[in-house]
Amino acid sequence: MWKSEVEELKARKTIAYQMGGEKNVAKQHASGRMTVRERIDALCEKDSFLERGILSGVPHYDDHEKTKLMDLVPCPFVMGIGKIGEKRVAVHGDDFTIKGASVGRMYKRKGAYFVKMARSLRLPIVRLVEGAGGSIREILEIGYTELPSSGDECAQDRVEVMSEVPVVSAGFGSVAGLGALYMVQSHFSVMVRKKAHVFVGGPPLVKSAFGEDIGKEDLGGYKLHTRLTGVVDNDAVDEKDALNQIKKFLSYLPSNVWEMPEQRYADHDNPGRREEKLISIIPRDNRKPYDIREIMRLVLDRKSIFEIGKYQGRSQITALARLNGYPVGVLANDPKFLGGSFNYDVAEKYQRFIDMCDTFHLPLVNLSDQPGFTIGKRSEAHGTIRKGVRASFAIIQATVPIAVIYLRKCFGVAGGAQKSGIRLSWRYAWPSAVWGNIPVEGGVYAAHRREIESAEDPEAYLEDLQETYRAISSPFRTAEAFGIEDIIDPRDTRSLLCDWVEMAYTVEKNNLGPKKRGMRC
Repeated sequence: MWKSEVEELKARKTIAYQMGGEKNVAKQHASGRMTVRERIDALCEKDSFLERGILSGVPHYDDHEKTKLMDLVPCPFVMGIGKIGEKRVAVHGDDFTIKGASVGRMYKRKGAYFVKMARSLRLPIVRLVEGAGGSIREILEIGYTELPSSGDECAQDRVEVMSEVPVVSAGFGSVAGLGALYMVQSHFSVMVRKKAHVFVGGPPLVKSAFGEDIGKEDLGGYKLHTRLTGVVDNDAVDEKDALNQIKKFLSYLPSNVWEMPEQRYADHDNPGRREEKLISIIPRDNRKPYDIREIMRLVLDRKSIFEIGKYQGRSQITALARLNGYPVGVLANDPKFLGGSFNYDVAEKYQRFIDMCDTFHLPLVNLSDQPGFTIGKRSEAHGTIRKGVRASFAIIQATVPIAVIYLRKCFGVAGGAQKSGIRLSWRYAWPSAVWGNIPVEGGVYAAHRREIESAEDPEAYLEDLQETYRAISSPFRTAEAFGIEDIIDPRDTRSLLCDWVEMAYTVEKNNLGPKKRGMRC
C-alpha cells in the first residue's frame, strides 16, 4: 500500500548519500581529504552509526506537479549516534562537498537538535569540522539579514554540555566562523597538519577588511594554533591519526559526569614495578635538567601516556595516563624549558587541563619541579602573575583527589599552586626535593647583601651563608616538623601511586554529577 512512498524514501536517501555530487566528491578526494561519511565510517564501529535527519535539505519541486521532487540539496550537517569500541557517542560532521558546509538555518536547526540529543542521552560529543562559516547567499533566499546572537536555541545546551559530557573537535580543512567556535568549545581538539586551517575569518575576508594578503597556513595553520596560540591542543599527521587521537582521548574519560572513568585491565602493568633508574635520574646539581618524560614512562603504566598540548607552554606537561589501569590526569614540569617555571603560556593550559580532569572525575598526579613564576621584562609585560594566579584557582577549586610528588624545586606562589590549599592532597617528596619562599642561591645574597659586601672575603662569606641555608633547607628538616608527610625512595613512587589511585577512585565515585563550578573552556 505504501510502496511508492517507500521507494521515494529510498530515492531521497540515495541523494543524501551522494552528498555534493560526484564532481565535488572527486574534488574532495583530490585534495587528500575524506568525505564526511568516510570519516564517520573510519571513526565508528562498522554498521554502528545511526543517522538522524538524513532527509533534511533544500528541495526543489516541479512547478506544475507540486508533489514531484525535482532536486534536493542535502543539509551539510551530518549527525547521529555511533559506537567507538563499546561506548556510544554522538557524532556530527560537516559535509564540505555541499557548498563548503556553509552555515544556514537548517544547519543551525540540526546543530541545536544535535547538542540537545547528546545532552539528553548523556553521550560524548565528537565534531568532525570542515566548514566555511556563515552563508551570505542565504539572505537572498530569506529576504532579510539575521541579528547575530549567542542566545540562540542551543546556546544554553552548548554551555552546559561542557560540564556534563566529553566534547571533542577535529579540524580537517578550512574551519571558519561557527566551526572555529566548535574547535575552541571542546575538551580536546586536534587539527590535521597543512590540511586544516582555523580562523575567525579566512584570507578573503582579511584582504577585504585590511587589504592584507595572507595565506591560510600563516593565518590559521597548525604551527600557529598548536605551538603559539593554544587554540587547538594537538596536531595530526593525517586524518587517520586525528581520528585515532579522538579514540584514544575518549578511552580515558567516562561517557558523562554521572559515571567514573573505566579501569582497563588490558593496559595493566605490575603496580609494584621498581625502576632502578629513578634513584639516579635527577642530578645533584639542581641547575642541570633531566628527562621528565622518562620519569613519567617509568612511573606510569607502560604505553599509557597521551600528551595534550605538547608544544604549548612547554615548561608544563599535561597528559592523560593510567596507574594500574585507572585513568589519571598528569601534570609535570619540564626543566628543559625555562627550568620548568610557570609563565603566561602555561597559565591557560594548566587551568583548562585541571578543569577538565576535575569535571570528569580523573584524579590528578602532579610530578612537581616548580622553580616559580618566570621572571623578567617579557614575563611582566604579558601579565604572568595575573594569569598565573587565575590558573592557581583551578587547582584550589578542584575537588578531585590530587597526589603530588615533589621531585626537586618548589618555590614561591607558583610552587604553592601545585596542590589544593583547601582539601587534602596526598604528598610525597623525593630526597632531591628543595623548597621555600625563594631559592637559596638568589635569596641569601638579597637578604644579607650588606654583610656580604662588607666582609673581608665576600665570596667566602657568601658560600658559608649558603651552606648554612642549604643545611636548613634539607627536606628531612621539613619532615621532622611534619611539613611534608613522607620522603620516599624514588623507586617506590609507582607502587605508592598505584595504592593511592585505588583510594582516590573509591572517594571520587561518591562525588558523581556535574561539579558546582562548571567547566571553563
